[in-house]
Amino acid sequence: MEEMNRQWCVAMPHEGVALSLERKHFSYQETKMPKLEDGELLIRAVYFSCDPMNHAWVKGLPGRFEPIPVGSPMRGGVAGRVVASKHPEFQVGEAVTGFLDWADFTTSRGLDYTGTPLQRIPAGFSLATGLATLGMTGLCAYFGMTEIGKPKAGDVVVVSGAAGAIGSIAGQIARIAGARTVGIAGGPKKCAYLKDALGYDDAVDYKTGDVLENLSQVCPQGIDVFFDNVGGSVLDAALANMAHHGRIVICGGMSSYDGAGVGITNHMMLAIQACSMEGFFYFDYVDRFSVGIERLSEWLKVGKITEVLDIAEGFDAVPDAALGQFAGANLGKQLVRIADDPMA
Repeated sequence: MEEMNRQWCVAMPHEGVALSLERKHFSYQETKMPKLEDGELLIRAVYFSCDPMNHAWVKGLPGRFEPIPVGSPMRGGVAGRVVASKHPEFQVGEAVTGFLDWADFTTSRGLDYTGTPLQRIPAGFSLATGLATLGMTGLCAYFGMTEIGKPKAGDVVVVSGAAGAIGSIAGQIARIAGARTVGIAGGPKKCAYLKDALGYDDAVDYKTGDVLENLSQVCPQGIDVFFDNVGGSVLDAALANMAHHGRIVICGGMSSYDGAGVGITNHMMLAIQACSMEGFFYFDYVDRFSVGIERLSEWLKVGKITEVLDIAEGFDAVPDAALGQFAGANLGKQLVRIADDPMA
């Protein structure tokens, strides 16, 4: 077993209003292998997941968790293998995911840093899928769309950030429900991908023309469900195009993660069109993760959902991949493969 344990650590405090980190916040360190105590398991990380959550860990999220201390390992979604175990419920070779250290190896007593039990990846699925469609990405799309959006046949569903990690899954879930799906993405390549590969009925390029006007053209009868990953001016444009009794799902706010963001002015449409707008937090659904994973697994198996992975290679690729998501560099779920699967 390797004696060196590579880590990405917090180099300095995260200050300012932006959620997103800068390269200066990342520090590479090498430490000794962690020692395994009774009741612990040792996980060999294979994939890291790049999400806004990684940045929130460093900055801290009031009411949820404190900032990671300077010099400590960064945290984020990890998929890996149990390579040693003194834990009665985990066996060597099991594939697991959780919010753990961004390090080659980390120990656990069966829980991750959020206090959530480590999730076992269902048999027949890769480590990458366990961290993406069957992980936080897919579960956010699933619970946000099915619990709050509640699309039904004939509805018009619009998804912002539709070519991103969560958006690429959310639109497909709406399509499965029989809705007409419209994705908002940046650039002709991503918009074409939405229609050609993911089955979206139409796409709006937020980089070309006026989003409000473009939405009114592709959704002339209004939007029944708006699944928002962006916020700001894109949310404002959707508000102006909502149908009567429409539902707005607030999943993320990518437009404001790297700065103060832009406010909305069309909020009175919530009253005029009798709409609802509701946000949700991933960890509020922990006790129902198994339900979402089972349903998403079924859809993957029969080809109703296409998984979109954007995988960077190598431990050194972590900072660029983590920062690139805020510039829209990724298509689908951004992962970093830091090692080979020891059980492959």
